[in-house]
Amino acid sequence: MAALSWWLQRSAEPASQQVFEQMQHEPDYYMDEFELTSLNLAGKPAHKLYADNMKHYANDDSATLARPHLMVFRNEDEFWDIRAESGQMLNGGETVLLQGEVIILRITSTGAEALQIYTADLTVRPHAKYMETAAVVSIKDGRGRTTAIGMKADLSQRRVALLSEVRGIYEPQSH
Repeated sequence: MAALSWWLQRSAEPASQQVFEQMQHEPDYYMDEFELTSLNLAGKPAHKLYADNMKHYANDDSATLARPHLMVFRNEDEFWDIRAESGQMLNGGETVLLQGEVIILRITSTGAEALQIYTADLTVRPHAKYMETAAVVSIKDGRGRTTAIGMKADLSQRRVALLSEVRGIYEPQSH
């Protein structure tokens, strides 16, 4: 009887633990029209994150974002403007997962045509100025259009690596 009682108690623990963890994943606070600005060592904006709504979860220090808009500053003359349908912040904001359709623009103060990148399900590490996706990527600029599957980008170095099935259409420049 003791062995049966012990076995029943042991087999019930994982289910009760799982229910407890699900109950703990409730928002501890939320904000509408959320805005976060992170500064660099010189006191200038390093990145800004906006969202229509943000719900924070204390049990894993994550947050869900409605219509996130992330701006990652390369320097005073250039930034990356990244928008998505929804998203999540993980590890206290060290990682931002942008979900659904993602639009990325490289904006410069020189007035040059913006580099446009369209993809889905993008992982961004704003402090490291890094982003990546395994999804289809479409890049458009003044010279043409490039498509690929998968991308890794170092925003501070302006380096974009396309991972596979890269195809490009380029229009000749008139002089």
